[in-house]
Amino acid sequence: MPSMEEQFETACKDGTIPGAVLLASNHNGSFHYARTFGVRSLDTHEPLELSNVMYLASCTKLLTSIAAMQCVERGLIELDTDIAEILPELAAQGILTGFDEATGEPIINKRQNTITLRHLLTHSAGLCYLIMSKRVQRYRKHTKNFKMATGATVEESCTQPLIYEPGTSWLYSTSIDWAGKLVERITGQTLEEYMKANIWRLLSIEDMTFWPEQHPDMKSRMASMAIRDEESGKVIHDLDNAKMPGGKDCFGGHGAFASMPDYFKILQSLLVDDEKLLKRSTTAQMFQPQLTRESQEAQKRLMVKPDNTMLFVGEFPQHVPLDWGIGGILTREADKGWRGQNTLIWSGLPNLFWFIDREADLCGLYGGQVRPPGDLKVGKMITLFEKTMYERLATYQMKAKM
Repeated sequence: MPSMEEQFETACKDGTIPGAVLLASNHNGSFHYARTFGVRSLDTHEPLELSNVMYLASCTKLLTSIAAMQCVERGLIELDTDIAEILPELAAQGILTGFDEATGEPIINKRQNTITLRHLLTHSAGLCYLIMSKRVQRYRKHTKNFKMATGATVEESCTQPLIYEPGTSWLYSTSIDWAGKLVERITGQTLEEYMKANIWRLLSIEDMTFWPEQHPDMKSRMASMAIRDEESGKVIHDLDNAKMPGGKDCFGGHGAFASMPDYFKILQSLLVDDEKLLKRSTTAQMFQPQLTRESQEAQKRLMVKPDNTMLFVGEFPQHVPLDWGIGGILTREADKGWRGQNTLIWSGLPNLFWFIDREADLCGLYGGQVRPPGDLKVGKMITLFEKTMYERLATYQMKAKM
């Protein structure tokens, strides 16, 4: 059978992917993998390098979650504090339950439960992404509020009615954009300023920003976006460049850019538990289930239906129960030969994917820039990479014992 490297080289040549950055390590770096395949652009065909910068999309959520937990550590807020005074625009929203079929008017009930920071960080606040709710899509069309999902600020883009009572269900959402806004308001800094001082500087990260246009060196190293051509099944250069985020705000849910080695430093720090970013007790909390029973059951119902998860990046076998930690989805049980219990996992729209498995002592990052999210062909390459790293780590550990 061809090696993982041979399969990646073939995938780049036959148009399955344009290229990929693969990184993995155990806690002390004695097992380490770092390699690139393919090109940074299907337009210029320049080879992809570790130093190339990628759009992180929802990989930004882990950064914002860490920033929020730092604020908790410093006593600026508690996980279960009502966020109404800090985010009054969000707190003012009721529950969109449906529409009056006679008049077409939306039916919005007064919210009964408080919205907390924990709800925001775990996608259980009652919010959703526009694409994931026909009810909210109808509301947007009815109100002609077309800044929803496209606005230049978090307030413009993410202010919408809730679709369930906070803490009673689960749906992937804009809530971490609101968590980023909360960090800004309680610290008096933009997320760029805050993360630069409290995350990036502490790990010697230089290639990370919400504003690549302001960093000519980073901009010159940007990897281009590719898109799957429906007719040929191959990736082609994306002329729209995936409509990179703009606007006036640092969107904590999807707005950052970075080189993969610098983003990987975040994963390594959490795996090592070096306390550079968070106290050990706080990091441990990130790797524990956070959802209420109602929210966990709602997540379970959603995750077993492929139509609901087709945009999610990565493989989530149905026999492994899930939850949400702080920063990513959480495996509640081990999957033999693969992910350990309480492995923290998430991803980004252009099919980036990361995992931190403290039980197996392994973290990994797949860096790519391909649309659409949840692309099945890229997904197979991600799973190949992930499982190969587990296999090679097991072999390394066995040899180390001999």
